[in-house]
Amino acid sequence: MTAQQGNKEISISVIVPVHNVEAYLNECLSSLLIQSLESAEFIVIDDGSTDKSGQICDEFASKDSRFKVIHLENKGTLAARKTAFAAAKGKWCICLDGDDKLPFNRVLEIEVALANKYEADILRFDMDAFGATPEEIQAYFRFRNPWYGIINTPYEIINAVFSQGTIGWGMADKIYRTSIVKRTLPFVNDTFLISGTDCYQFFLICYFSSTFQSIKTEPLYSYRMGRGISTSTPNINKINKLSKILFIPSYLRHFLESEKQEEKYSNTLDRLTDRLLEYVLSKTNCLPISASAIGFDSLFINPELRDLVVDLLIQKYWLSPILLSKKIKGSCALKPKATKINRIGIFYPRISDDDAYVISLQIFQFLEMGYRVTLFTEEEKEDRGYNLPSSIKRVILSSSFKQGRSTQLRKHLKEHNIDLFIHHAAHSNNLFFDGLVTKSLGIRFCITSHEISPLFLLDKYCHLANFPSLYQIADAVIVLNTMDLKVYSALGIPTFYVGTPISCLPLPTTTNKSNNGKHVVWSSRFDQFQNNYVEVLEIFRLVCEEVNDVVCHIGGHGLPSDAGYINNYIKSKGLENKIIYEEVTPQKLLETADVQLIISASECFPVNLLGAKLHGVPVVLYEPPFFESIVDKKGLIPVPQHSVRGAADAIIELLLKDCTQQVFPVAAFKGSDYPSDNPLLYKESWKDIISNLENGKIAVPKPDQDWLSFWKTTLFIQSENLKNKSSSPTLSSYDKKKIERYDSCLAFLLTFFPPQSIRYRFIKKIAKRLYGFIK
Repeated sequence: MTAQQGNKEISISVIVPVHNVEAYLNECLSSLLIQSLESAEFIVIDDGSTDKSGQICDEFASKDSRFKVIHLENKGTLAARKTAFAAAKGKWCICLDGDDKLPFNRVLEIEVALANKYEADILRFDMDAFGATPEEIQAYFRFRNPWYGIINTPYEIINAVFSQGTIGWGMADKIYRTSIVKRTLPFVNDTFLISGTDCYQFFLICYFSSTFQSIKTEPLYSYRMGRGISTSTPNINKINKLSKILFIPSYLRHFLESEKQEEKYSNTLDRLTDRLLEYVLSKTNCLPISASAIGFDSLFINPELRDLVVDLLIQKYWLSPILLSKKIKGSCALKPKATKINRIGIFYPRISDDDAYVISLQIFQFLEMGYRVTLFTEEEKEDRGYNLPSSIKRVILSSSFKQGRSTQLRKHLKEHNIDLFIHHAAHSNNLFFDGLVTKSLGIRFCITSHEISPLFLLDKYCHLANFPSLYQIADAVIVLNTMDLKVYSALGIPTFYVGTPISCLPLPTTTNKSNNGKHVVWSSRFDQFQNNYVEVLEIFRLVCEEVNDVVCHIGGHGLPSDAGYINNYIKSKGLENKIIYEEVTPQKLLETADVQLIISASECFPVNLLGAKLHGVPVVLYEPPFFESIVDKKGLIPVPQHSVRGAADAIIELLLKDCTQQVFPVAAFKGSDYPSDNPLLYKESWKDIISNLENGKIAVPKPDQDWLSFWKTTLFIQSENLKNKSSSPTLSSYDKKKIERYDSCLAFLLTFFPPQSIRYRFIKKIAKRLYGFIK
C-alpha cells in the first residue's frame, strides 16, 4: 500500500480473533490478503496462541500494511473482539473467525457498497458453510433462518432475534456501523467467555441500533463447521466451556437494569434464557452416562438459573426419570449444604388413609426431640381424626408439576426454612422430581417406604426394575421392616430400619360400644389388588345370613367406580340395613367395633391391626405372608388367604359365642409386644441418621453378596419381561376392527344362545362345521 493510499479514510474494518488455529489461519488470512479493496484494515488479535498462529499473523502483517496485529494474553474471543473494535477506524466493520474465510477477492468491495447503499446500522448478507455433512449444514442454516426484510426499532430487532428466533444471532454474516459497536464496549463484561460471544455481543449491538436489514446476496462469508465448540462433537471439556453461555442472561439482565429497561425486555430475556438452557442441555445429553454427572453439574454453573434448570429437567424427563437419575448419579450440584437440621418437612399426599397414622406418630416424636415440623400434603380437608398438634404448620401442594408443583414446593421449602425433607410417598410419580427440587436447594432428602419390596415383583407394578435408580436421589431411605433393609442395601442404597413407635400415643380411655347389636368393621383403601374389598363384601354377606343383630361397617375411600360397586352390591343383595358404607377413619369405626376384619394380600406395617390392639378389638385376618410387626398372636384369628368361608365362620363364632370382649383388654397392650416399638430407640435411631446427614457421613452400604446376586437376577428378569411387553407387536387398525366385529357378533349370538344351554351347544357344532368347510 502506498503512502497516498495509507492517508485515505478506512471504509471497513475486519475483526479477526485468533487462538491456536495454525492449521486454518493461512487460508483465512490469505482470503484477506487477496481482497481488492484498499481502504480496508484487518485487525488481527492473537489471543495468547501457544502454536504458530501468532507467527503466521506477523508474517501476513509484513506482507500487507492493511494487517494490524495485536498480541494479547489469552482472554477469550469476547475480550479479543472488544480490543479489536476499540482499535477499529472503519465506518463499517465485520467479523471473521480465524478458521473461516472470505469466499472471493471482491467480498469487501461488495460489502462496503451494500452498506453505503442501505445505510442500516446492521446489514445481513448471505453466506455458505463447509466442513460438515449436508444434513449438519442444513441444520445450521435452519438456525440462521433465511429471512429478508427490514426492522426499524431496537426492541423489534431484539425481539425478532432473541425471542422469536426469526434471525440468527451469529455475527459473521452481518456488517455493522462501527460507531454503534463502539457504544457497546463500556457495557461488555470482561469475562472469559468462549462460547456464546455472538449472542452476548450481538444483543448489545442490537440494543443501540435503530435499523436492521437483511438482503439476499451471493455468499459473502465461508463458515467452517465442526471445529468450533458450538458445532463440534461434545465432550466433557467442551461442555464445561460451553456451559458458560448460561451466564449471558445474567450479564444482559444487569445491563438492562443499568439502563432501566429490564421490565421492557423481560419476556424477551426469559425466552433467550430458555433457548440457551435447551441448547446446553441438548449438548449435555450427547455425553456418555459415565461423564453425564459432570455435564449435569455444568447446567448449574450460573446459580441465578438453578430453578429454571430444574424445571427444564422435569419438563424434558417427565416420562423418563430413570434415565435422568442415571445421568445425575454422583452429581456435585445436588450435594446438601453443611448446616444443622432444625426444621423438618414431612410429606404424604393424604392424611386420610392408614399410612397417615404413621405420619402422626413421627410428628409427635420429632416434636419431642425438639425439631420444628411442617406437614406437606396434597389435600385440604383437615378433619381426619389423627389428632395432629395445632402448632403444626400445614402446606398444600398441587399433585401435578404441570400445575406449578415445583414452584410451590420450592417456595414453601424456603419460607419454612426446611433443613430435612422426609418423603412418605415412596412410589409416587412425583417422588424423584420432588427430590430433585429439594436437593437443588441444598436440602437433605429422605424417603420412607411403606410397602414391602416383593410387592413390586407382580406384573401390575413395574417399579422393581426401576426404583433403585430413582431412590439414588435420596440421602437416605427409611424402611419399616428388616427384609427391605437387606433388599435396598444390597442394591447400594443407604438404608435404615426404624421401627414405628406405637405405644408413644395415648391409649383410648373411652369407647362407644353400645348394646344395640354387634358390629364388625373393615376399613382400608378400596384397592381390589391389595385389599380385596370384593371378598370383604362376600364375607360380610355370609356373616349377615348367620347373625341377626349384626351390622357390618365398611370404611375407606377409593375411586368412584369402587364406591359404586360397593353400594350396588349392598343394594342388589338387599343388605342396606346390614352393611353400611361410610367414609370415617379406622379409629372412629374401632370405637364401636366387636370384631375387625383384615384381608390384605400384603402389608408392610398393619396400622389397622395395631389400632385394633389399642382398642381391645379381636381381629380375623387372612394369614399374612410378611407382617414383621405381628410377633404375638394375641387376639388374632388367622385363616388362609382368600378363604371367604373360613373368615366368615371365624367372625360368626366370635359373635355367637359372645367371646369378643376382653380377648385382649386395652390395659394389656404393651410396647413390648413389638420389639421395634421402643420410643427411646426410635428417637436414637433418628438422631443418628440426622447427625450423619448433618456431617455428610451417610455412606453407600456394602451389600450382602447373596442378596445382591438374587436381586440383580430378579431385576434383570423383570426388566426383560417389561422389555418384551413393550416390544410386542401391535395390531393393525384393520385387525382391531375384525376383533371388534367378532366380539360384537359373539355378544349378539350369546343373547339368543346362552352359554351352557342346549341351543349354544347346537349352534357351536354348526359353526365348527361351517368354519371347516370355509377353511
